[in-house]
Amino acid sequence: MTGVIIAPVLLSPIPVFKAPLSTVVEARDGSLLGARIAEDGQWRFPGIDCVPEKFEKSLLTFEDRYFYYHPGINPVSIVHAMISNFKAGKIVSGGSTITMQVARISKGNKPRTYCQKIIEMFSALKLELFRSKKAVLLMYANNAPFGGNTVGLEAASWRYIGKSSADLTWAEAASLAVLPNSPSLVFPGRNQETLKSRRDDLLKRLYNREYFDSLTLVLALDEPLPGEPKPLPSKAPHLTDYFFIKNRGEMIRTTIDPVLQERATEIINIHQRDLAQNYIFNSSCMIAEVKTGNVLAYVGNSTIENSQAHGGDVDIIRSARSTGSILKPLLYAAMQLSGEILPNTLIADIPTRFPGFSPKNFDQGYSGAVAAGTALSQSLNIPAVKMLQKYNPEKFLGLLHKTGFTTFNKSADYYGLSLILGGGETTLWELTGVYASLSRVLNNYLLEKKYYKDDYHPPVLISGKNTNKKVEERDPPLSASSIWLTYEALQKLNRPESETGWQYFSSSPDLAWKTGTSFGFRDGWAVGTTPRFVVGVWAGNADGEGRPGLTGISAAAPILFDIISLMEAGTWFNTPDEDITTIKVCSKSGFRAGPDCPETVEIPACINGLRSEACPYHQIIHLNKSGTFQVTSDCESASDITNVSWFVLPPAMEYFYRQKHPEYKILPPVAHGCSASKSIPVMEFIYPSSGIKIFIPRDQEGLLTRVIPEVAHRNPSKRIFWHLDETYLGTTRFIHQIEILAKSGNHVLTVVDEDGNSIRCMFSIIGKTG
Repeated sequence: MTGVIIAPVLLSPIPVFKAPLSTVVEARDGSLLGARIAEDGQWRFPGIDCVPEKFEKSLLTFEDRYFYYHPGINPVSIVHAMISNFKAGKIVSGGSTITMQVARISKGNKPRTYCQKIIEMFSALKLELFRSKKAVLLMYANNAPFGGNTVGLEAASWRYIGKSSADLTWAEAASLAVLPNSPSLVFPGRNQETLKSRRDDLLKRLYNREYFDSLTLVLALDEPLPGEPKPLPSKAPHLTDYFFIKNRGEMIRTTIDPVLQERATEIINIHQRDLAQNYIFNSSCMIAEVKTGNVLAYVGNSTIENSQAHGGDVDIIRSARSTGSILKPLLYAAMQLSGEILPNTLIADIPTRFPGFSPKNFDQGYSGAVAAGTALSQSLNIPAVKMLQKYNPEKFLGLLHKTGFTTFNKSADYYGLSLILGGGETTLWELTGVYASLSRVLNNYLLEKKYYKDDYHPPVLISGKNTNKKVEERDPPLSASSIWLTYEALQKLNRPESETGWQYFSSSPDLAWKTGTSFGFRDGWAVGTTPRFVVGVWAGNADGEGRPGLTGISAAAPILFDIISLMEAGTWFNTPDEDITTIKVCSKSGFRAGPDCPETVEIPACINGLRSEACPYHQIIHLNKSGTFQVTSDCESASDITNVSWFVLPPAMEYFYRQKHPEYKILPPVAHGCSASKSIPVMEFIYPSSGIKIFIPRDQEGLLTRVIPEVAHRNPSKRIFWHLDETYLGTTRFIHQIEILAKSGNHVLTVVDEDGNSIRCMFSIIGKTG
């Protein structure tokens, strides 16, 4: 007899739930950021870990008082149900326990029949044999129907009440506990009187069982009933969409700070309304914690009204966009580390042309020569290209990969020198992550005087996923000193116009920040770091349309500063004294001081800076006693010659430098009868550069365009005579440019001034010119 009973039980299937689940995204405190409906159109959240106490007591009081005492079926309840059904002449009661309901729900709530009831009983008995009471109760809470397309306690709690089930009041728990019994009858928003009657009756029973006091009962009875389903929170819609694709059907506990997320979203939307007046329709931001890399705010795009009509659904944080000049700080840091430049080494800022590439500064002007730190803080393009040319694009591309960029997946030849000006693409996700890594490297070195491989890692979005181990790095991509020097330069950036007087606000934290603008005014970037936080901002149009005024400084930087104002102010990075040295540099050139530099100053620099080039611009020149002419021993007696150290830039640099630096002293003329010093050239080609290969395009009429060489002369009033391959072309004065039309092949361009000084340049014309 026993075997007759046990065999069906053992052969019965254990209830299993395989229905698709909703994708649920939580903030770090467990609050809901957003959710996406399951594939079958049901709001069915992934299971909670434990049943909240108030709901458990409410449910068991209403449905199954003897749940913890029966083996899965309650014979007394079954007998009562059979009597009721017999009297009614139809099935009006099933006598089901919680366990039996779990068995029925797992089968899809099939029609109630006596045969089906027997199957449920056997399944319930087997479930109780192999699962604990808590596990059975959890299965019920996670899969019970709560009306409409809402399944499970957590989904019901958020949809009907707008909070987590862990935070339910007694009245709310009681309201939800009575729903699965007949969800279509007492669906919230309908039949409110029936729902209230059942809820209030349950509350009184709970009071009688001494689960709470009389005051709690009175307050609970006065609480309003749940109404129509509420819209689920949508605090991070683009992040929710991301997880819907990557982790569909899961409940993800993220690192997001819900308060900071809401504030950052509000700031983005406020600025977006202003940007939209210039037909700039999209903006995004991301905030990361330096120490852990945890993402604290993820605003993938603005969420203002009608944003979907302008690409508002695009997650900009994950979208690859042209970098503009946002990578310049990494090049500056790399060259500090290698010792190729010092913080304020003069870099040429003159007209520069490469085959198919002619960089221009944003203001279309030239400074002649500019300190490297100033070039970085003012985001000058030509000095950046000159620096990359010296450093080597392939070497720089390798550095980008080592620091965490993965979007630069072409060869260095593909990018060329344009890499530093937006020739490649990255995402706001990677950009913010790399700057967080740099700050992490500096922080950890200041604390432990060591470098770790895992300091460079992507941002962290899921709580508990940051399990990096500290493995010491002997050859870090960038040193603490190079990062610190770069941040010092980035602190000197001019703030946006809207931030006039920013330095007077004690609540404004120290900030190293950089902006970037892509070619065609398509992307505006801004990124800023403190020792604790990194903020990345992008503004533009998701479809790539450029707009006048769409620059990093005007569109993205104001957002950056409003977000930074939310962050706690802290102390700035200390100087990494063990990784830094003091170098005596020339006051005017910023190079390591040479023997001819009259004025020097000591500055902090990377240790490799001790091997950097000595000042090439200070030279000893020989003057007559009055200092009005250059002389030599061939035309002046030695006793009448005065030796003076003179700051002399090359002719092209000097030509533009003089225009912005009236204090610059040009060389005195050479005395009559004396020969000029061969070590100081009087003229220089601006274009073409020696060895360049030039492709001659055709104009709209199909005619070949002309090459326009240009020469800088220390005395522009001098006449210059031009020759191409020994054929005389013409004479220029003051503006030394001339048009030439040359055939394919190698050519020699020679210029001679009226004093007999000459220079020549060899270049090649490629392509068909016939």
